[in-house]
This record gives sequence, C-alpha cells and structure tokens, in this order.
Amino acid sequence: MAHLMSTSCSIKISSSYRPCGQPLSQDRTVLPNSFTIKTSKSPFKRLVSKGHRAGRSCVVLATAAPVSKEVSANPRSGSDRSPNDSSKPQRVMVIGGDGYCGWATALHLSNKGYEVAIVDSLVRRLFDHQLGLDSLTPISSIHNRLRCWKAITGKTIELYIGDICDFEFLSETFNSFEPDAVVHFGEQRSAPYSMIDRSRAVFTQKNNVIGTLNVLFAIKEFREECHLVKLGTMGEYGTPNIDIEEGYITISHNGRTDTLPYPKQASSFYHLSKVHDSNNIAFTCKAWGIRATDLNQGVVYGVKTDETSMHEQLYNRLDYDGVFGTALNRFCVQAAVGHPLTVYGKGGQ
Repeated sequence: MAHLMSTSCSIKISSSYRPCGQPLSQDRTVLPNSFTIKTSKSPFKRLVSKGHRAGRSCVVLATAAPVSKEVSANPRSGSDRSPNDSSKPQRVMVIGGDGYCGWATALHLSNKGYEVAIVDSLVRRLFDHQLGLDSLTPISSIHNRLRCWKAITGKTIELYIGDICDFEFLSETFNSFEPDAVVHFGEQRSAPYSMIDRSRAVFTQKNNVIGTLNVLFAIKEFREECHLVKLGTMGEYGTPNIDIEEGYITISHNGRTDTLPYPKQASSFYHLSKVHDSNNIAFTCKAWGIRATDLNQGVVYGVKTDETSMHEQLYNRLDYDGVFGTALNRFCVQAAVGHPLTVYGKGGQ
C-alpha cells in the first residue's frame, strides 16, 4: 500500500493545536460530541508492562452519532442500499486501522466509497506509554478521529476494538461486518522492538503469527470469498547478492530443476514473524483456496495523504525514535534541527 502514502516529508507543525471541536479557519464543520456504543461479552488480552495480563473486556462496535445540520457532508456512497443491490459498495475490514499505514488506508478507502470497518486493539498506543515515546505529530484518539471524519465527509467508519489473537472476538467481528476484503496491518511492526528482550520477542511472534493465522481461519470459516491483502516486508528476503524474484526462483541443482519459494533470510524476530505469515498464507491458499495478496514492500514514508490533510484531528503518525522511527524519519528530523545524521550499519539504507 506504499502508493497510498505521500512522498512529502514535511515536519513543520502548527504552533497551536486546536481540538476537533474548534474548526479550521473558514471551516464551518461542527463535530458531534457523542458516540453510539454497542458492547458484547467477549474478552481480549492486552499487553501490560513487560508481560501479558488476561482480562475480560468488551468488544466495542462504535460509530459516530448523527452530526449537526451545519456539517457540509458529501453525498453518501450508497452504504444504505439494499443487500440485493448488485452495485452495493464493497465492505473492507482494515485490521490495525488505528496505526500508521492502516489509518491512511482506511480513510482512503472510505473516501473512495467503500464501506470500511477498523479492527484494532489499540496496543500500539500502549507501546508509546511503555517506552516513553510519542509521535512528533499530535495524534487524536481513535474515537475523535472517526467523529471528525464523519463530520467532514458524512461517511461512517465502523470501529471494532479487540485483539485478533482472540478468535472469539474475531469471529464476532467477521459475522457482524461480513467483509468482502480484509486489509491486514494488525501486527507489531518494529524490528528493534522485537529485539529488546525475550518478552517482546515472544509478544511479536505470538501477536503477528497467531493473529494472522486467526484471520486465515476466520476467512475459511465465515467468508470464503473474502480477499486478504496482507502487509509483509522486503526484510523477509534479507540482502542476498542476487536479484530478489517475485516470490519464486527457478533453481538447478545436481542435474534437476525446480521452481521454489525464494529463500528468506530474516534478520530479527519481527522479520521472522513475517516469514511465518507468508508461509501460512501460501499454505492456506493451496490447501483451502483462500484468495490472498502478500505484499512485501520497502519502507513506507510520509505524513500526508489527501484524507489525513483534511483536518488536524486526522493527522497521521510521525515516529522518529530509535524503536519505531524509520531511518528516513530520523534523518528528516535530524536535518530539521541541525543534528548530524545518525548512520546505521554500513549506511546502505
């Protein structure tokens, strides 16, 4: 999904950050101050401190309440059409939709007329609290983000708060939203984080591998025609001294030739989890006939898309720390403040 992210790397921040209730200049948008919440009795686990603590919580399905008549909303994309209408918009579930790639993707798809639901445990926000980190750009709560999007565009994005490692929660979510496609960003995405200590290495592997495996089983059991789009990483392949082929490579050895999956050379517990995901996806496509696209992209960067630029409450993350900040983000921030660039390894990145 790298093409959804702007190549702009501007980090100029407004000196005054106004809450969503205060519209931008010449903006008559009035935002709702309430939410409609539906709950069901389904637990999900949350990472706390350095370990796991199982605790019962609610599955929360949240949609923005009706907004004021002062809101200048775009015409609806047809989400209220009858189920028998063949032109009914496709329903896309964005797992990890509160995160960096997921948030921009969810807004983009919603703006294009898809019916969108975000599924997220909000654990990424907890990582910042654990490590004393924060985004350089101010990030609103997911609820305020969705209220703002509803107020500006008139479009509703549904919200399911829970952990996809909890299959009961995921099952309820699939049966409630009935997605035609799933865009899966819901993984711990930092290689440095996965290498901090044993507990974070274990969490990364468990969260990523089991979460994706649960998604595959949910598609098989509840939505067989659903198409999975899964974000991987070029880091699965490492840095071989030959061209990296598109998934497969033809090898001749001892007089025989075969086409095999391209060798993977992961360099962290995070990258290894992505390799396991790719293997599980390939296997289930072969065994169950699941439709899946396994994207292995390079670094995604930028802070602006057409949608996230609409209002300050829709801003996306800019991580510049040593754990979640990419080298490019760190270079931009260091250059902006006049700090010598911090080169990692051989400097090839």
